[in-house]
Amino acid sequence: MTRPLSDLRGPVRALFCDVDGTMTTGDRIEASTYEALERLGAAGVPTVMVTGRSAGFAHTFMRMTPALAVVSENGGVTFVRKGRKLHKIFGVPAASLPEWRRRMHDAALEVMSKVPGLRLSTDSKYREVDLAIDWNEEVSAPKEDADTAVRMLSKAGFLAVRSSVHVNFGPPHFDKLSACMTVVRQVLGGDSNDLSHYVFVGDALNDAPMFGGFPTSVGVANIKAWWDELPFKPAFLTERPEGPGLRELIAHIMTLPRA
Repeated sequence: MTRPLSDLRGPVRALFCDVDGTMTTGDRIEASTYEALERLGAAGVPTVMVTGRSAGFAHTFMRMTPALAVVSENGGVTFVRKGRKLHKIFGVPAASLPEWRRRMHDAALEVMSKVPGLRLSTDSKYREVDLAIDWNEEVSAPKEDADTAVRMLSKAGFLAVRSSVHVNFGPPHFDKLSACMTVVRQVLGGDSNDLSHYVFVGDALNDAPMFGGFPTSVGVANIKAWWDELPFKPAFLTERPEGPGLRELIAHIMTLPRA
């Protein structure tokens, strides 16, 4: 049963946060949201960004934001800090990537030939593990077309999931949750079998593994658009959507005792 945010209790050791539709408002991160994340970090609660966006996106965000780590490509590539250097953790063995990428490009061409309204996302050239088919960012296709793409890609042996803007697909060996558990172990020094003191917040279908895996999971209010499709639902719900909902969550975390 999903509860109001006021029922969320601490302590909170880290915030795992989706980007599009959660950290963003419209298509940008508002200054007030960035400021809230800075305050949270200064209070001793680091942020880990968790996104379906590309490795190139993640590299930039690691250099330009206070994020402790960035999980990108739905768990395909995770960036963590090691001193002043960035370290990459791949969701599959690096040696297997060329063959996977060849298969993914062939599968994408097959999907786009059968569903002409779809196309590769413009950030696909910056991806290292998965690929993304655009259905609702720079093109505007029906949700049913995106679901058709998910079915075709799943049948071809890939892990495919629809986000609010893309259909992300790749090798069936990782997802957002598995990558976040790696961050808990290797970066936060925690027990990945006990996520009770880590909060995840998201807004879309590709966040479902996180809603199922994090006992303290939060949906910003715009998650209601996909509510009936979610196989796992968040434990808590904000009153406001997108960035304002994230700020609502951060304000609540700031009132809780520290770990």
